[in-house]
Order: sequence, then C-alpha cells, then structure tokens
Amino acid sequence: MRREFFHMHTVRYDECDCNGVLTPSAFLRYMQDIAALDAEDAQLSGNGYWVVKRTFITFTAPIAIHTQLALKTYGLGFSRVTAKRGYEAHLADEPQSEPIIAAHTLWVYVDPRGRPTRMPERTAQIWLPDGPLAPPPDESFPTTPAGTPETTTAVVRFSEIDLMRHLNNASAVEMLDNAAWEAYASAGITPDAAKFDPLHYDIEYVDSPLFGDELTIQSWLHPLPTTGQECIRHQQITRAGKVMVRAHSRWLWRA
Repeated sequence: MRREFFHMHTVRYDECDCNGVLTPSAFLRYMQDIAALDAEDAQLSGNGYWVVKRTFITFTAPIAIHTQLALKTYGLGFSRVTAKRGYEAHLADEPQSEPIIAAHTLWVYVDPRGRPTRMPERTAQIWLPDGPLAPPPDESFPTTPAGTPETTTAVVRFSEIDLMRHLNNASAVEMLDNAAWEAYASAGITPDAAKFDPLHYDIEYVDSPLFGDELTIQSWLHPLPTTGQECIRHQQITRAGKVMVRAHSRWLWRA
C-alpha cells in the first residue's frame, strides 16, 4: 500500500483573486508545502534538494475563500533521479468524494551544485513499500501556436525567489497570469467585466531564473475569450531569448 500524507487547510483571503476564488498559484504553494511536510514526516535524508520540472493541475470547480480543504499527497513513481508525486484537494466535509482539484508533479533530485543526482537510498520504498514503479509518462507539451504573441517584461524580485535562490514555481505562474491580464486589458477585457475560472494548467520548468534576471513573457491567447466560453493561454517566460518556463492552460469565462 502506498504512503499517503494528509493536511488540512482553510483558504485564506490572500490566496484568492478579486472574486474571492482560490488562484492556481496559491494551490501550487499548497503543493509545495504538503510535499515538504511529507518529506519531513518521512525523515528523508540526503544533502540534495528537489526541483520541479513539470506540473499538471485540473480544477473541477472554483474554490471560495474560507473553504476548508483536506489535502493529500502520495508517490506515483520513481527513477534514479526523478519522482512523480500526486496531489488531491477534497472539501473537508466530503473527504471521500471526488477531488475538487487533482494534480501531479515531476520532481528531479539535484546535488548542491544543481546537477541531477541519485536520490537517497530507499526513497522509493518509503512512498511505495510494495515495490517501486517507474514514473508514468506524460503527454508531450503542446506546440507553440503560430502568430505573434502578446509580450510583456518582468524582473525577478526578492519576494519571488525560493530557498534555492530561483524564481519560485508559484511566482512564475503569477507572472504568467499577470501577463495574460495585461493582454486582456489591451483588448478591453478587465476584471470588472470578466471572471475566469481555471480548468487545467500544464507548466514545464525548463530552467531557473535568478534574482534580478530580466524576463520576457510571451502569451498566445486563442481564441480571445468571450462570455460563457472556454479559452486557451499558451505562454512562455524567456531570458535573453531562451525559454525558462512554458505553460498551457484552459480557462472558462463564467457568465
């Protein structure tokens, strides 16, 4: 039987958007927190650290401020240097129901110099004691759309870096969401008139921007959203022309 770790959390005011709904970046922070709590509880040893390479999140419904959530994480598979971890968020008063958010993340174990290295001995056995499983494959990342993207710029600020001095995964998604809203605003779509609910987020972390790096965010927003319809955002964060982060997300403009 696989190891599962549970944690309760109440959605805070500062984790919601202007409509009082939990943001994707806030849920990414939940994922970071529960993964760290799980590793601490398992007393995982080693002098390396884990970095995220790709994350998938599926949202089945908006989550309002002050909602109590039962969070769960577990191992899905391991290789010598990678681990795939699953996550679920359930309404606290319906813990056996289908998850309101489901996600999984591919992690890579790296040494103090940031190079992939073999994970601590018996790591896989902690989470999958019945026997190790290879990480299940993910689908290929969607191709970059044709056409000229909307562009904006950003600089990695102190509040956006993590313990490894890299741009935090959740901070990268905040950059992407802010860039999309800048593009929407230029087309006359503002938060006063539009409410977007996330449906799915696929984020690939190709490289790690550092404090002070000057970044360009490119956004292909097709189709331009309309009330009651789904829309797609294909975005990437680049540094000096090199892709650092790329994301493909689906949203619903809720009437």
